[in-house]
Amino acid sequence: MLVIGLTGGIGTGKTEVTRVLRELGAVVIEADKVAHLLYGPNKKAYREIVSRFGKSVLRQSGLIDRKRLGQIVFSDPILREELESIVWPDAKDWIKNRLEYEEQHGSEIVFIEVPKLFEAGWDTFIDTVWTVEAPVAEINERLMHRSGLAADEIFSRSNAQMSPGDRIRRADFVIENNTTIEDLQEKVRNAWESIPAVQSSHH
Repeated sequence: MLVIGLTGGIGTGKTEVTRVLRELGAVVIEADKVAHLLYGPNKKAYREIVSRFGKSVLRQSGLIDRKRLGQIVFSDPILREELESIVWPDAKDWIKNRLEYEEQHGSEIVFIEVPKLFEAGWDTFIDTVWTVEAPVAEINERLMHRSGLAADEIFSRSNAQMSPGDRIRRADFVIENNTTIEDLQEKVRNAWESIPAVQSSHH
């Protein structure tokens, strides 16, 4: 089984890439969604988050208010790292279990979509890394439209990530999202077709 890490900066178009990959038949595990599962009230990460960040991060229902938590940690790199040190190890365990399951069920190619793949050290259990990159001006415009984030919030979130140059140097394959969405889809399809396991299944 081939495990491909899919990374890239905030607002580079990873969501569209994962959508196309799923259409092509890939299994895609999204690390952020895994992290959100771990925020459930009966989970270890939940207890650690509440004891570290206090009851102010809870909604009335007792669930973690992810937006509130996000605001707290994005403005403070030290707090962000503390949150990551709580959530990432559990997410990694969950994903490793899921990979074992996929292997047993005959999946040939599994993508793990994780924004901070290198920072989390997850490249150690991934066979190959793809990164999705886009021009900075386009990213900023996309984020302002999409999420209504203010410029300073976008800056602090982008800053929370490795620089594109470092990601590109460490990745095995780069998908440049620099023209149209159709072009991006085409690049993803070409990249998929170039995977040896995909090629061999065609014959």
